Amino acid sequence: MSICEKLILIMKMNKSSKNIFMLAIIALLIIGIAVAVYSHFKTEPIDANTSKNDILDDANSGLENFINDIFDENNIENEEKNTEKANTQVNNTQTASGTNTSNDNKDIENQITPGEKKALEFAKSEWKKKWGNLEGVSFNNESIQSDGKYIISINDSKTTKVIRRYVVDTVTGVVEEQ
Repeated sequence: MSICEKLILIMKMNKSSKNIFMLAIIALLIIGIAVAVYSHFKTEPIDANTSKNDILDDANSGLENFINDIFDENNIENEEKNTEKANTQVNNTQTASGTNTSNDNKDIENQITPGEKKALEFAKSEWKKKWGNLEGVSFNNESIQSDGKYIISINDSKTTKVIRRYVVDTVTGVVEEQ
């Protein structure tokens, strides 16, 4: 049967048969397009001949190192807190009256994480490079961005007005003015 004969048969079909035939052709086209798109975007398994240098031994090793670093920092921070608490207790017993404001400042400093301390140090050194001294200004950690960078504000000590803001990357040590 030639193509012309097939076309003549399609022409002789009644209307409902033509509609069913057209729907079947459209369905086959959609399935064909879906298969082509899937085969184009599917991920291939890693070839056994791929060099072992390109593959991580353990995909979670970086995460474990990161978590261990956090716990190590917390342990160091807890030890510092315990020694400073012991020092404040000794100082409090030695002072007979009044409150010791330096102990209050130490308690505030204990609430700062090691990352915040680094960011504040980087911001202070950048300010000192540009302006020569740290007089009349205070530094405040405003927030931490999702990428781990700290936003440090430099405030006027008297009015507490924000003078500048720095974005500090504690990993690379890069300080950018915002």
